[in-house]
Amino acid sequence: MAQSERRQYGEAQNVALTSQVDGVCPRCDKPLFYKKSGKSFKAYEIAHIYPLNPSPQEIKLLKDEERLSEDVNDEDNLIPLCKSCHGKFDKPRTVEEYRQLVEIKKRLIARSGQELLWSSHHLESDIRSVIEALYEENFVGATAADIEYEPTAIDEKVDDSITRPTVRKIKNNVSDYFTLIKTHFSEIDKANPNFSDIVSLQIKTYFLKQQQLGVDKQAIFDNLVSWVNVKTKPKSIDAAEILVSFFVQNCEVF
Repeated sequence: MAQSERRQYGEAQNVALTSQVDGVCPRCDKPLFYKKSGKSFKAYEIAHIYPLNPSPQEIKLLKDEERLSEDVNDEDNLIPLCKSCHGKFDKPRTVEEYRQLVEIKKRLIARSGQELLWSSHHLESDIRSVIEALYEENFVGATAADIEYEPTAIDEKVDDSITRPTVRKIKNNVSDYFTLIKTHFSEIDKANPNFSDIVSLQIKTYFLKQQQLGVDKQAIFDNLVSWVNVKTKPKSIDAAEILVSFFVQNCEVF
């Protein structure tokens, strides 16, 4: 079997790979850089998830395991690890650690894909005024008459992929903030006709894109929250969670 050559990875690839893991080792959370005399230095190595040149034993060990790329030097098969974790991952190689790193990398790839979607999906800038209203001290919570809200309504829209804390969070957000958000949308519509319809369509489009990608409902909720958070830049991510919860109740999501 021909030996694969270890490539020299350029600055752009190193930046992309270390940014993907937020600058920390995905196995132990140690920083991938250290500072000395006012300068930053590497404290990591680029690891091949599936081995660059597997031994006969490794080929046998991993023969039925998922591979993220047939090209061992593809970025999908690469991940930066601190030097200690890289050594431990390589020797001795185990199926359990291989599967763990594959799952970590798959989540990172999925997140990178979401970041690309953020730039291609617009959200009306006036939505920030709705977000800002959430931070006001005085607000009127929704009533059953306002939204005909029943706990089972949310329960029927979710499935087992959504955690119980997330379901409870959605219900509480709807109960507390539905009327406030609905009122602010109505006020904006007076000055900017069809604003609420446009935003609803934008939310629905992003939701349908998530469905097209085949992700589960927990991931859809989390991805929508991340997108809204990036687009509106609220003081805290819970504002984005509240807005997405509103659209769950309003039927644009789920």
